[in-house]
Amino acid sequence: MKKKTIVISSLVIAMLLALFAMRPAQADINKHMWLEPAFYGFDSFYSAPITAYAEGAAAKLAVTVDRDGAPVITQVNITAISVVFDWGGNYTSVPSTAFTLDDTIPQAAFTVTFTVPSTTVASNFFLHTYRIYVKYNTTSGAGTFPIVSGDSIAVYSTTQAEAQMLKQTANSYSLPAGGFSSADATILWEKANAEVSNGDTYYMLGAFAGAKTSYEGAITFYEQAYTAETTYSQDYRTSQTNYNNALANATSKEADAAMMEAEARSVEANATKTEADAAMTQAEAALKATDAALTNAYGWLSFGIGWILIGIGVIVYGLRRPKPPA
Repeated sequence: MKKKTIVISSLVIAMLLALFAMRPAQADINKHMWLEPAFYGFDSFYSAPITAYAEGAAAKLAVTVDRDGAPVITQVNITAISVVFDWGGNYTSVPSTAFTLDDTIPQAAFTVTFTVPSTTVASNFFLHTYRIYVKYNTTSGAGTFPIVSGDSIAVYSTTQAEAQMLKQTANSYSLPAGGFSSADATILWEKANAEVSNGDTYYMLGAFAGAKTSYEGAITFYEQAYTAETTYSQDYRTSQTNYNNALANATSKEADAAMMEAEARSVEANATKTEADAAMTQAEAALKATDAALTNAYGWLSFGIGWILIGIGVIVYGLRRPKPPA
């Protein structure tokens, strides 16, 4: 019984080893990413988030591959990376030399670049699906990694791509902080908003030429609004400067007038002082003349008194002179 158990166990182990030996390379397409699209985001025409490329443009897909590190398969050689679309396009990138994934380099990124067909081949009226294939070979043989599928790829017509680009540009404009001071700028801004609204409606309905025209008009109005506000601000600053200069000039003229008036008053005061000085001089001269006249009068008075005294003396002498004998 023990011998049978040992034999069965040996057979099971042998079968498991055989299964591991036959196991294909284990690897996964870890992730993929579309690079440099014309637009990425919600598109109102498709009513869905999309990745879009314009017809005739170069599309680029990045694919990252991981090897799971299975102990039996030590190396995986990547031989080709392909992306196949629902319009029948099959685009393949073949490394110049097979790229090897192993324990040292378990992960690698590859790119597939191709020219997007025209919308007559890949319609822009609906979104497209795709599948990604990564081919490899090992010492056990060749194979393909598990296929990854994707969707939501849009192929824009040239006009649609231009309209979308203009839409993004129009949506990038914003009101200045605090709004506009200029009435003209405010009116132009409202016109621009109306054009954006018209453009959105046209785009959603698939009228891409009309959408393009409306978005162009919106951008023109936005730019004119900014220009009007700038001009208004410059004119306002100029008028304020002129007003301040005029006010300063008026103040200066008032100061000059006040100075002139003060100077006139000073001249008048000086003239009054001169007149006062002249009157004082005249008064002093009159006083001197009066003093002189008074001195003269005193002189004459003294002279008169002197003669009076002499007369009195003569009379007294005459009275007291002895008479001659009779």
